[in-house]
Amino acid sequence: MTTDATIIDTAIDWHLRQAEMTADDWMAFVTWLEADPAHAAAFDRVAMVDRAIPPAPAPAPLEAANDDAAPVRRWRGVIGGSVAAAVAAALLAPVMLAQRPDPYSVETAAGERRVVALGDGTRIEMSGGTRLTLDHHDDRVAALDRGQALFTVRHDAAHPFTLTAGGVAVRDLGTVFDVARDGPRLAVQVASGSVMVQPDRDRITLTPGQTLLTDEASGHAVRGTVAPADVGGWRQGRIALTGATLGDLASAWRRLYGTRLNLTGALAQRPFTGMVALTGKAERDVPHVAALIGADWRRNGEDWIIEAPGGSSR
Repeated sequence: MTTDATIIDTAIDWHLRQAEMTADDWMAFVTWLEADPAHAAAFDRVAMVDRAIPPAPAPAPLEAANDDAAPVRRWRGVIGGSVAAAVAAALLAPVMLAQRPDPYSVETAAGERRVVALGDGTRIEMSGGTRLTLDHHDDRVAALDRGQALFTVRHDAAHPFTLTAGGVAVRDLGTVFDVARDGPRLAVQVASGSVMVQPDRDRITLTPGQTLLTDEASGHAVRGTVAPADVGGWRQGRIALTGATLGDLASAWRRLYGTRLNLTGALAQRPFTGMVALTGKAERDVPHVAALIGADWRRNGEDWIIEAPGGSSR
């Protein structure tokens, strides 16, 4: 048996086991996916082919005792041996033609929030200043063009939910996770379950309480930790960041409440890890945060400015 056929057979076996896998099985599955890009590609192809195969007719009563073997026969009759890749490609082409992408955008203004419920049961809670691109034909794909959102995904092992943000892909393995995008910077936090993040050619698996901050401009990717209860805490005014900067804090703040906030000089580049509780009232929040980070603040009309000590007086 060729290497490609072996990979296809293994992908089929994983696909058939999805509904009854234990936690240890899931970890083994993720390890297999991460071991070689060909593994993930094969599994995706198997799942796509499975969706393209019409349901098998009900067996005759006298053959009911063979029901437990039906899924395997269904697959072996369609994909097997060295012709697996050719059959998958043949089935994949008409499926792709029949389900061409039909994208649409959902957007919030700064200070606005919105909840999007997808047809597959996935729930997306959008912070302000956020734009998502979704697909009328496929509830299992989304793109975060900018901003921040909390995703509560209905798990479907055969068709994982995939979020793209710039050049980074985030694949759900059954989870609640938060993603924030600000230009080339992307932050992923996991509250439950796990996600696979793919910046460039790497595959990084995150589990509850783990974070990843990536920068497409520099190519850097930094892992961190966060209290799972703080993931998506922006919905209650809590902004939790790990390995970030004060500029990231300011961006999240502006999105959430629409506050006209500016950090002067090099303050925006100062490293920041922690959690800030905001009220949504700038006259209370700005002095509070300025004191927290050891900075001065002032107001100029509708604009609020936070600056290093020794700047202009209020």
